[in-house]
Amino acid sequence: MKTNLLLPLFAFVLFVSVKPVIAQSDFREGYVVLPAGDTLRGQVNYRAGILAGNTCAFKQHGKEVEVNYTPLDIVSYGFPNDKNFQSRHLDHADTLAAEQVFMEELVRGTISLYTYKGTFFVQKKQDPKLHKLHITTESYYKYEKGQTAETSNGTLAVRRINHHVMALNMLMQDCFKMLSKTEQVSLSQKSLVALVREYNQCQGDAEQIVFKESKPWLAMRGGIIGGISHTSLDFSAQDEAYMHLEHAEFNTTTYPTLGLFLNINSPRISEHVSLQLEGQYFRSSYEAHPSYEWFGFQYDNNIAFNLAAVKGAAFIRYDFNGKVFQPFVNAGTFINFYQKREYTHRQYVKRTSTSNPEERIKDNPDFVTKRQQGFLGGAGTYLILGKRKFSAEARYEYGADLQEQATVNTVNDNVTSNTKTFAFLVGYYF
Repeated sequence: MKTNLLLPLFAFVLFVSVKPVIAQSDFREGYVVLPAGDTLRGQVNYRAGILAGNTCAFKQHGKEVEVNYTPLDIVSYGFPNDKNFQSRHLDHADTLAAEQVFMEELVRGTISLYTYKGTFFVQKKQDPKLHKLHITTESYYKYEKGQTAETSNGTLAVRRINHHVMALNMLMQDCFKMLSKTEQVSLSQKSLVALVREYNQCQGDAEQIVFKESKPWLAMRGGIIGGISHTSLDFSAQDEAYMHLEHAEFNTTTYPTLGLFLNINSPRISEHVSLQLEGQYFRSSYEAHPSYEWFGFQYDNNIAFNLAAVKGAAFIRYDFNGKVFQPFVNAGTFINFYQKREYTHRQYVKRTSTSNPEERIKDNPDFVTKRQQGFLGGAGTYLILGKRKFSAEARYEYGADLQEQATVNTVNDNVTSNTKTFAFLVGYYF
């Protein structure tokens, strides 16, 4: 019953946390460049071109009217010492449709580097062509020595075709030392920026610009987290040896949690996405007193779990826009490492309604697993007060089998279980 009452409360907290924040604007100091070459300065929506599609929302200084530009209206837009977007026409981009788009410019120089929807492109000065950097695979039949297609079916195999290496080799062949480095480059922003930057330096390009250079590739921030968790435990069993669990209705338990976290992100790539690692300690207990009849016998049971664990969690967090209140959503996985695994079971069996019950002690310290895995999801908001940063979050966690499956399987029966947790957590960032 308590869980049923908490469910709408949990849903309400999630709704309040993420309601229309996706449509929220985040205007920052920026500029737009018109086709005639004029530069207008004002406020630009930082989300434009990333989450808001191929539009640039702009407010010129001294004017409150918001103007939405498309790639057909302006040459570029950006933010000082930060991101810059160029209007480009993709007319030969393989699987991408031919269209005018805003591409983020990562490096400008003898060779310029761009990214659009997760795909990287390069262009050399005086060359109108954008070269797509990508990898494809193809299937082929591999034959043993002496075999041919006429004598054998061969073995189907798959190989990678590194189109990005071929394109970079062709464009950078006028700098000999780059040829070995293009073979090792990966299709990641950090690797490609470093490669293009080094090539431009090899060409003596004194006017090269590396955008977002003031932003670090890696940033970490730790903190303390704590809150209240509310957990229910359910079992399903078909074998006679575990019918007491099939009929058990365990109490839901509410308990405090406390731990530490580390938030890791790459501001150079994205201010919105981060990896959060957490470790929390908690203690929980469950009781049930099921009674049932089985082949004419009456079974009364007293069952108790007394547990303590360290929860290790890893999940992806996405932050929305906001200056004082900044909402976020989470999704990931966790493992409960149980330090205390007490399972007690007293069973009282009556052969007739008037007979004295026979007590059976069925305690089993190995019944509870040492590691319980599950997944989590949730939403919340940061509260940013100057340099101080707090978080408040509602989270749902689903844990798979609490029992040690290897122990259960020794008697050839079928037992499953799960825990469902609604947690309300607050955090403080150091």
